[in-house]
Amino acid sequence: MSSSIARTFHPRPHPTGPRPYLRALVLHLMVPLGLTLGVLSSHAPTATSAEPPEVRLEIRTSQAISIRVYVAGFGTLGAGGLGRYSADFEKIVESDLRFSGFFEVARAPAGDLNAFLDSFKTKVGSKEEVLVEGRVSAEDDKIVFEGRLYDIASRKTIMNKRYKFVERALRKAAHRFSDEIVLQLTGERGIASTSVAFVSNASGAKEVHVMDYDGYGGKQITMEKSICLSPHWSPDGQRVVYTSYSSGNPDLHVVGRYGGKPYTLSAYRGLNSSPAWAPDGKKIALTLTKDGNAEIYVMNTDGSGLRRLTSHPAIDSSPSWSPSGRQIAFTSDRSGSPQVYLMEADGSNVRRLTFAGSYNDSPAWSPKGDRIVYASRMGNNFEVFVVDIAGVSPIQLTSGKGNNENPNWSPDGRQIVFSSTRDGKRDIYLMSADGSNARRLTTRGENFNPSWSPRTGEE
Repeated sequence: MSSSIARTFHPRPHPTGPRPYLRALVLHLMVPLGLTLGVLSSHAPTATSAEPPEVRLEIRTSQAISIRVYVAGFGTLGAGGLGRYSADFEKIVESDLRFSGFFEVARAPAGDLNAFLDSFKTKVGSKEEVLVEGRVSAEDDKIVFEGRLYDIASRKTIMNKRYKFVERALRKAAHRFSDEIVLQLTGERGIASTSVAFVSNASGAKEVHVMDYDGYGGKQITMEKSICLSPHWSPDGQRVVYTSYSSGNPDLHVVGRYGGKPYTLSAYRGLNSSPAWAPDGKKIALTLTKDGNAEIYVMNTDGSGLRRLTSHPAIDSSPSWSPSGRQIAFTSDRSGSPQVYLMEADGSNVRRLTFAGSYNDSPAWSPKGDRIVYASRMGNNFEVFVVDIAGVSPIQLTSGKGNNENPNWSPDGRQIVFSSTRDGKRDIYLMSADGSNARRLTTRGENFNPSWSPRTGEE
């Protein structure tokens, strides 16, 4: 759990809500499209253009996936030895599009793409269909990827993109291309360029690590050689705040997203734990025990201006800001067992959110502000639940073996990252927001306390 003090509570058995959760996705967007396709050829030269949109593609998505994306085999142009780059780029883009949850992804047949497109002339389908095509070349000792997105029905180019990068940046370029495709087809940028911070003991000590959202590119960013817990991203995605025991006291430290020397933000006597950066980046909510009891406080991001928000004999911990920054969810046992509560950002108007379950903890507010995900003890295990902010009908998202804890939302609210012992030890997993499509991201060591980064300006 995000707060070790919450483990001192004593649970009582309680029935669960229905499963699985299935939330209707209603998307109705008018998406402007871009360039004229002209004569399509897999070997034609590419030029990016900023001409006004020629066509508009209307996308209507309910529960059924209504967009089919064909991925053509990415080719190479020029000198040999580039095949592995085009293959890697293609594999990453295809995986990103599948995992976005927006599309049905299919392979375009090898060979003449014009013949493939011609095969759709007399076809009447129920889905919007697009084609992704690309090629890799070399220029000035760097790799160049040119990718295109076509609307099959109109034979129009939706998007042309060109990326020039060094070999180690290939995954980043591929994720950026995937996010551009999602943006063009849905009106909202994808999450393929985002990262997940988490705690891992793979190096021997419990340190903060960062990896791509798909589990690749992992890197240890702290060298505390101690115990680190509860990492949380700044809203600009450039820093991570966490609890460190390196001084002997659990203090709050801040480190850059790529590592470096951390600085101490909060070192009050007792616990300095479960930090949560406010959406505007100006405040940090945290749990302190400096006055003897665990209470929720808020401070400026330089550590000044400390203000106490809760004042209750019970244990209050694990704050999570609403997207507007006007409210905070937190865990409290003031009713006799740990439950999720809400309050205004000034500490007023405290009200209980969860009533089902005898041990509810680690609340995380959804990016759209309509739901809160949390962990709830069911028998001997913890499971991930989600509830609307009215507290009506909590819905269980996980079940089966092991504990499922520390849930956190993706920036688009379509995915949830969490830790689980379902395969024998604690690791980081992702699942769709309805609880489906869970997949494991980490394998080395024990891994827990995941925090999903915001979309950054580097995308």
